[in-house]
Amino acid sequence: MNTQFSQRYEKRLVTIHPGELYVSSEDEIIATLLGSCVAVCLHDREKKISGMNHYMLEGKLSGSFNNFESTNKHAFHSLTTLIKEMLKHGCKKENITAKVFGGGKVLAGEMKFHTIPEDNITAARIILEMEDIVITESDTGGKFTRKVLLETKTGKVFLKKSLNTNVAMDEATVNP
Repeated sequence: MNTQFSQRYEKRLVTIHPGELYVSSEDEIIATLLGSCVAVCLHDREKKISGMNHYMLEGKLSGSFNNFESTNKHAFHSLTTLIKEMLKHGCKKENITAKVFGGGKVLAGEMKFHTIPEDNITAARIILEMEDIVITESDTGGKFTRKVLLETKTGKVFLKKSLNTNVAMDEATVNP
């Protein structure tokens, strides 16, 4: 996680990376850069609290239903941890909505990776459905990388898509 003050937005900018998540009740921006990974942005409209995760893989069952891979790089663990963090901040699940981004087909090469983007998207949709959290916005799939910026107080998301797989997270190039 990287934190800096953004002159452009006149507030703190928190950048999360694969396997990370962040929840905030402060007036700041959470940002990430996605390829085949997925980010889920949660927002509680009553408390004005938001959170975002960034996971790489959908995760697999290992043994029994209660034994998912337990790292924030996997969808189930990452998203359930994000929801728990929102609840710890005083949010009520019935006030939380979700926005889902990413799952671009940007991985070149080996065929064994060809379902990762779709699997990541499907995992987010299934988990959110199981948790009774409504998805209000989604921009997934395609061959795009995506820069995602989430305003924590409003839940508003700024998105920039690119076909360039070498896009850096330079806040000055984001055009909300």
